[in-house]
Amino acid sequence: MRWGVFSDVHSNCEALAVVLEHFQQEKVDGYICCGDVTGYGAEPDKAIEMLSVLPNLCCVRGNHDLAVLGRMDISWFNDMAAAAVGYAQTTIKPQNLRWLQDLPPRVDKEAFTMVHGSPRNAAEEYLVTVQQFHDNYPHFRISPCFIGHSHLPLCFLMKEPVSYVEFGTLKEGSNIRSPRGMRSVINPGSVGQPRDHDHRASCGIYDDEARAFQLRRIEYDVAEAQRKILDAGLPEFLALRLAYGQ
Repeated sequence: MRWGVFSDVHSNCEALAVVLEHFQQEKVDGYICCGDVTGYGAEPDKAIEMLSVLPNLCCVRGNHDLAVLGRMDISWFNDMAAAAVGYAQTTIKPQNLRWLQDLPPRVDKEAFTMVHGSPRNAAEEYLVTVQQFHDNYPHFRISPCFIGHSHLPLCFLMKEPVSYVEFGTLKEGSNIRSPRGMRSVINPGSVGQPRDHDHRASCGIYDDEARAFQLRRIEYDVAEAQRKILDAGLPEFLALRLAYGQ
């Protein structure tokens, strides 16, 4: 099967729409979403509606999703993130909140593992270092393990048993192979709020027969996403950062 892999939509439906259109053009068989459908952006309700109708969708909940559901303490969120959580809580329809509530923290399939943050701490850990990869190694069995949370397209590769770990950031068109006997973690970056200084939506295609992942970057209407954030009365910085990929 070919999967459309993405994460951290963060209520940015301009970006989500072009990513889903790209996946449809690629004729993917299913979708892998590594959480944080909500937060930061202006259209959390619409983002849920766009995802909830997708066929063969595997989706986990992220920390912002948990905050919107009142299941995570947001005292450590910055003021802008907290404001977006409050906005989502007042704008998401009850049936869409139920869809969000039903998302699991983790999915283990025969072809891949998926979490939001890391295998050992599904909602909160930012897995961004080789040491963290080693620490998480005992906590998942099936590779690749797809993650999100950091908004950075990254990969970790290690031949089993424990050996040298290849680590690096992923650029547009990067091809990652994860043959059997290779333990791997792949982050497709963020659809709705990239933070690698590239404003384009980040996502990928995974072929589970070839065991190959390719990163894609897609232009979207940043100005329209910014306008909606400002019209919703959310903090201005949440709009401004989209133009800079930060």
